[in-house]
Order: sequence, then structure tokens, then C-alpha cells
Amino acid sequence: MVNVSCTKKLQNHSKISVITVVHNDVLEIERTLKSYFAQTWNDKEYIVIDGDSTDGTKEILLKYIDNIEFFCSEANRGIYDAMNKGISKATGDWICFLKSGDLFVENESLEKAITRTDLSLADVIYGNSIEINDVWDNRIYAAEDTRLLDLYPIYRYGSSLVRTSVQKSHYFDLSREDLKEALDGELIHRLYKKGYRFKKVDVFIETFKKQNQSDHKYHNLWYNYRITSDNHFNLQKLFFFFKSLLYVSVKNSCIYSFLKALGVEYMVNDVLPHIPFWSWRKAYLKMLRLKIGKGSFIMKKTYFQNPNKVAIGKYCHINRDCIIDARGGIIIGDNVSVSHRVNVMTGSHDVQSPTMAGIFKPIIIEDFAWLGVGCTILQGVTIGHGAVISAGAVVTKDVNPYDIVGGVPAKTIGHRYENLNYHCRWNVPLT
Repeated sequence: MVNVSCTKKLQNHSKISVITVVHNDVLEIERTLKSYFAQTWNDKEYIVIDGDSTDGTKEILLKYIDNIEFFCSEANRGIYDAMNKGISKATGDWICFLKSGDLFVENESLEKAITRTDLSLADVIYGNSIEINDVWDNRIYAAEDTRLLDLYPIYRYGSSLVRTSVQKSHYFDLSREDLKEALDGELIHRLYKKGYRFKKVDVFIETFKKQNQSDHKYHNLWYNYRITSDNHFNLQKLFFFFKSLLYVSVKNSCIYSFLKALGVEYMVNDVLPHIPFWSWRKAYLKMLRLKIGKGSFIMKKTYFQNPNKVAIGKYCHINRDCIIDARGGIIIGDNVSVSHRVNVMTGSHDVQSPTMAGIFKPIIIEDFAWLGVGCTILQGVTIGHGAVISAGAVVTKDVNPYDIVGGVPAKTIGHRYENLNYHCRWNVPLT
């Protein structure tokens, strides 16, 4: 059992050193600075290493100099040399990198990462990331199984906090510059092999823009093989390299798009609705990695987007003609009733984007919630424990536990009896 008072003491004395490295990025640097300053975790310091910028970046940095604990502007041997300089100046308990152009996903990203982790059991805290491109936001979920670190980096370095004592004894290895942008992966693997403790926190920490220069997937796979095999022949790692190479090749081809559409779209939304046996439908959905608990039932004619990002608890019932858009992730607790024609929408578009870029945010529906006929739950919303959404309501913000809400947009219209004790059971054949 975690000693709560000890954990709180550790959290209250967890100073975070955030390091930003930049060179000639006048268009993006100010957004990155403001993202750091907006963080709600107060025990932090900011270190900025500029590579002697000449495009106006330095002048922007100097505007904020009073709020930067350490700043230098000088030529570097590259980005990892600059990152090493930042490490050497850190005085906090944890180190986090926020490269120029990258942003924290939420103002609470650092606070959530610290407060949701038992710090006494972690040397590296890592979380999820969001990749931004011109079409949509790609939510990248870090793997839970840290054993996979022996095969590949399971998270993005910027979405992690490394204990300062660990980071200061393990700088980026500039002698391995032949690995190019994979040096952070080399450091992650080095820490893993030395037995340091990695702890996943289910928080989106960093938003970053897709960069063509570091996105050459075939080169990255080869660099990863060299890192994980320590430049020696390793049959297991070589097999993983070729398997990954095949997967990337297929994924980048038109064949992958067709097969994915066939298995995830056509089979799920055109074939399954005509199969009268829930056990068969359930088996196929679970094969697609939809998670569903004991006693839960999904009726025919429910439309799914990304069923692999749906997690449903025990004794839930989802009625006919619902739309379950899980592109941003959906978590449903136990004993949840979802009525006919309910829309659960995690996807949307940025109305201010010139390309109408997609935005995806998760939806959480807690235990004993009841979603009425024809209601709509919009992205980023949490429906509290035991809450009731009235028929036809459009929910645009979080609903408190046991509240009854209705209308467009939904507002509180009542409060539900709180001593709930039931299962949403459904065992009618052929439905």
C-alpha cells in the first residue's frame, strides 16, 4: 500500500526543470514559452538553450528573461549538445524537455504527471503524446508494458520526466551522432538496460508537430535495431526489425488502407449488424482490441469508429442505432446504460484552422451513468458517477456525479438518488 502522506511530501518537493532548446525558430518559440508559463505546477524552473539564433528568436527570448532561470545563446554542436547543456544547469528533482515548437497538452500536464505517480517507485515518468499535422491530431498512447523497451522506445522523450540524478549521470551520447535523431531512443534503452524504473502515467504530456526530417521510418527502424542490439548480431532483434519493416511497408501502401477499411469499417458496421448472435459479434470486436467486461451487451446496428480505442466495464448495455466515435478514446465504467440513438463523439474539427484540421479528445462515462434516448456527448467530456443525461440533450462540458442534465446545451435540472445498486443486464436472444 502506498503511504499517502509520504507520497504527498515527495510531490510537494518535486521541482521540475523544464528545458527548451531552440535555434532560429522565431515563428514558434513564443508559443512554447507561453505553454511553459501556463503550467499550474508551481515548483518548476525554466532553462532555455539558444543556438545563437539570428532570425529574431533571441530577441523574443529576452522579452521573457525575468521568468527564465537560466538562459544562454551560443553555437552548439547540434540539438543533443544543447540538451546536454540544459541538463548540466538543471537544479530541480525532475527534468522534462520541451523543444521549441512543442507544447504541453494541458495547463495541468506537469501537475497531473507528478500527482498521479508514486514518485518513490519511479526514475522515469512517461505519458502519452499528440502529433499535430495538417489533417488531424494523432493521439499516441505510450505502451504500459515496459518490457517492450528492450525492442523499441514506447514513448516520446518529450513526454517524460526523468529524475535529475539519473539524467545527470546519463547524458546524450554525442559519440553516437551517427544515430542522428535516434539519440533519445538510445538513452531510453540505456536507462532501461541499467534497470531504472519506468512508470507510465495516463496523461497526455506533450504536443509536437510532425517533422519530415526525423520521420524517415525505415532509417529509424534500422537505428533502433542497432541500438537495441548494441551493434551486435541479435536474431530476436533482427526478426523484430524485419517484422517492423514489413508492417511499415504495408501500412504505407494502398493495400493497408483497403484491408483496414475491410476489417474495421465494413466488417464492423456492415456485416456485424446482420449477425444475430452477440457472442459472435463480441468475439470479433475483442479481436479488434475493444475491451469489454463481464455481462456487457452491445445490440445490433451500433456504428463504431476505432473500436480498438473503446473500453467498456461490466454489466453495461448499449442499445441500437448508437454512434460510438472512439477516435479520441472512450472509457465506459460499470453498469452504464446507453439508450437508443445515442451519439458519443470524440472527433471534431478546428473551426479556426485553414485546413479544418481534425481534433480528437477522449470521453469518460463513469459507473451507473444513464444516457437517454437520442442524446449527444461531445468530445473531452466526463460524465460523472450515476449521472443522467436526458433524452435529446447535447452535453458540451463535464457532468457532476448524480446530476440530471437536459437541454441544448445540457444544464443541470435535478439530482439523482445516490445509493445505486443494480446491473444493466440484457439477455434477449437474436438482438
